[in-house]
Amino acid sequence: MSDTAAENKRRVREAIEKVVNDGDAELAAEYYREDYIQHNPHAEQGLAGLQKVIRLLHASGNPMRAEIQLINAEDDMVWALLEWSGGVAVPGGQRLQRTVEIFRVVDGKLAEHWDMLEFGPVPG
Repeated sequence: MSDTAAENKRRVREAIEKVVNDGDAELAAEYYREDYIQHNPHAEQGLAGLQKVIRLLHASGNPMRAEIQLINAEDDMVWALLEWSGGVAVPGGQRLQRTVEIFRVVDGKLAEHWDMLEFGPVPG
C-alpha cells in the first residue's frame, strides 16, 4: 500500500470515529470537503448535508455508532465495511445493520462518497 493510500485510510478511519461515532458535526469540516459529493439519493450534498446527517444520527437518546469491520485503500479510494448499532427503527421495525462505504479522498479530505445499505430487524 502506498503512503498516500495509508494516509487516506487513516483519515477515513478518523472521520468515522471522531465525526460519525462521536457526533461532532462541526469537526466534519476538518475531514470533509465543503463540496463533498454524496451519491446516496437520500442525503443532501456538501458538507452542510453531511453535518445534517451526523446530527440526525445522534438526535435520539440511543445514537448510532459504526464499528469498522474491514477497511482498505488504493490510491485515492478507501472502502470500509461498517456494522451499526443504536439508532431507532424505521417503519416496519427495520434499522440500519451494515453498510459498505466508499470514499474518494482529495488532499487529505473526504471528497466523494458511495454507499450500500443493509437493513434488518431491530435486535431484541
